[in-house]
Amino acid sequence: MRRAGALLSTSLAIGGALSVAAGCKSAADDVCLSQFTAAQAVVIKVEPEDLASVSGSVAAVEAALAACRQAGRRGEIGELESARAQLAQHRDRLQRRDEAREKRSEVSPEELARLVEKGDPKCPKGQGYLHGRSGKRIVCVGPQPVDMTRAQAEEYFRGRGYRLLPASTERELRFEYGAELVVMSYSDTAAAPRCVTLYPPPDRSWQETTARLTGVPPARLKPNQPIPRAGGALPFALEESPEKVIARIGTCG
Repeated sequence: MRRAGALLSTSLAIGGALSVAAGCKSAADDVCLSQFTAAQAVVIKVEPEDLASVSGSVAAVEAALAACRQAGRRGEIGELESARAQLAQHRDRLQRRDEAREKRSEVSPEELARLVEKGDPKCPKGQGYLHGRSGKRIVCVGPQPVDMTRAQAEEYFRGRGYRLLPASTERELRFEYGAELVVMSYSDTAAAPRCVTLYPPPDRSWQETTARLTGVPPARLKPNQPIPRAGGALPFALEESPEKVIARIGTCG
């Protein structure tokens, strides 16, 4: 399902070297392979949470892709197109994240002082961010997504660039972000969801995406084992195959 040449690991470093075919036959081939190797070096060192770094890696991959298309090297073209798609998707996510942070920067001095002192209840506890204009760090003190009411979940996911799908209902929210899908099912919309179903995107592991929803570190997550949390363990079921990955958190029967 995930090719070694273009797979982004949870840290967004390319997992393994992009294989370079030997036997250059022309100057165009030489340019392609040179750009290919240069792009690989840039991607391996990418800072996954830095927009400028990720954007730079996209640019390097696109330059190599143009050169390899000129040379007609199908193998390298395929690897580069896959890497570009995944990196561009992550770049777009970071751009939307930064835009949301900028919106949070538009607060009064009094509100800023309160956020610095008491934290931001609109983002999950354990996270934090720098206020764009003042540079002051604000910690998050809100619930984890798996603990959010329907109204809290809608505000949270919309604020991070997710699209609320038309198929959503009063008791089921369906959010889409690129290839990622999150479905939150409620028995009581004023309480936490009874079930959260997660379809991770191909460029991220189920551990990373499940950790983001639960606040539990990826290393503590085990397939088909309850998710340990201070307020009580959450049932967890994982369906994993070469074609798809589905993670179910809570009472999803």
